[in-house]
Amino acid sequence: MTPLAHVVTILASLPLAHFLPRRPRLIFVTLVGAVFMLMLAPAGFWVVCATIVEALILERLLRNLPKKSAIRQYLPYVLLLNVFSTDLANGALSRQDFLTAGVAFSVVRVFMTTKQLLGTNSTTLPQRLVSLAAGGWFLPAVVIGPVFAGTALWEQTQRGSEEPDVGATELLYRKFLGGWLLAVLVSDWLVQESGGSDLGRWTAPFVMLALFGHLFAAFWGQSLIAESGAALAGFRIPANFDRPWRAVDIRDFWNRWHMSMARFVMQYFFLPLNLRGVNARIATTIAFVFMGLWHEVRVGYVIWGVAHGLLMAFGPKTADLSSRTTRCANRVVTLSSVILLSYVANYAF
Repeated sequence: MTPLAHVVTILASLPLAHFLPRRPRLIFVTLVGAVFMLMLAPAGFWVVCATIVEALILERLLRNLPKKSAIRQYLPYVLLLNVFSTDLANGALSRQDFLTAGVAFSVVRVFMTTKQLLGTNSTTLPQRLVSLAAGGWFLPAVVIGPVFAGTALWEQTQRGSEEPDVGATELLYRKFLGGWLLAVLVSDWLVQESGGSDLGRWTAPFVMLALFGHLFAAFWGQSLIAESGAALAGFRIPANFDRPWRAVDIRDFWNRWHMSMARFVMQYFFLPLNLRGVNARIATTIAFVFMGLWHEVRVGYVIWGVAHGLLMAFGPKTADLSSRTTRCANRVVTLSSVILLSYVANYAF
């Protein structure tokens, strides 16, 4: 599944989508996303489909329990086990069918939707079906992109909700095209310039920088496609990046990098653990270990998660930022640590 196929499918769907009222439009865009995944990544489609069915069953079973019930609060976390389907396949199915479909993103969105549905006083069957399906297959974000609850998209279809300001349509199309250029041309050029993942004595910093740039360009580009594609369809989804190269410490970095996922692990891992008495630093580390495993179950990502968690939990807070020299030095140190850990996670093991 290539970014080009994704971009073409979104562009082909927009003309018809704009003739539909907002709720049918959401259903249409979601159905196109489901067909897109089924055609190009069938294994991923069935994992997401199974997750949605599980979520429907759990939501009905748990709704009658007291809101403060531990079972109601924590049993939906079993849905997140489907994130690891790509690792459990062990080559029995094509891993490409899984990974390029963004199954991990879809599973997290279905989980978030389930938690949001359980947090409402009552739900209707159309609300549950459309919200969960949109969490799994919303076309602009079906490859990779921000994580969000499908209920947020459902709420945007209700009466009284306003369409996003898409007056600057030309700007959105530029952002859309820019995302494709980043995800394809820039990303491919950087990985070619790296010359592989082997580190030489003098070339190591440049290789790691190029490989990190490749990953960043691909992810940022695909996120731009998702965000601008959703806006062109008349929906709002969270932004994923806010100039992460300007981060002055690791906390600032996670306020700028993959922001939707950072908020997710804080809301659904850090806060529940901390509220149940787990030390804040330990809870932070656990949250980032999950984020590492969410990428892939292997040693490199475990190290990545532990390291980011410890840096977030124990790293010193940046003091005086009034000096331009201090800000620049902090940015170099922060990005250097991020690039090194990215290499460890993706290439060292």
